[in-house]
Amino acid sequence: MKTIVLAAAATLIAASAFAQVPIKAPIVVLPEAVQGNAPTYLFAGNLDDYDIYGADGDEIGEVEDVLLNMDGTVAAVAVEVGGFLGIGEKDVLVDWSALEVTRDGDDVRITAPTLTREVLEDAQAVDLDKLGLARD
Repeated sequence: MKTIVLAAAATLIAASAFAQVPIKAPIVVLPEAVQGNAPTYLFAGNLDDYDIYGADGDEIGEVEDVLLNMDGTVAAVAVEVGGFLGIGEKDVLVDWSALEVTRDGDDVRITAPTLTREVLEDAQAVDLDKLGLARD
């Protein structure tokens, strides 16, 4: 009987000790956007089709997709360049650090201050369907 009482007491003590340890949930709470203000956060999926402006201020391509490493960091940005009306265009990979994302009024502007259309057109094309895991 003494063993059962000691075991029950040990269980209660251990349970209360665990109950006192705060568990930090991996939940993030961000402030909501205020109407009329430029966004504070970007959804990667919403970057698709954003124009990218080069060193000369002209449009040099558009975001096709954002590629993530398995650890969640940005591996590269797929940029669609060249072609006309969807014919002859290709995708090239650009380092995220080569892009500057800024506010432009109530919108976002993506600039690649060290790139030109010619650099992108001369870059090696990549087949995005062969790069990694994806769901359609």
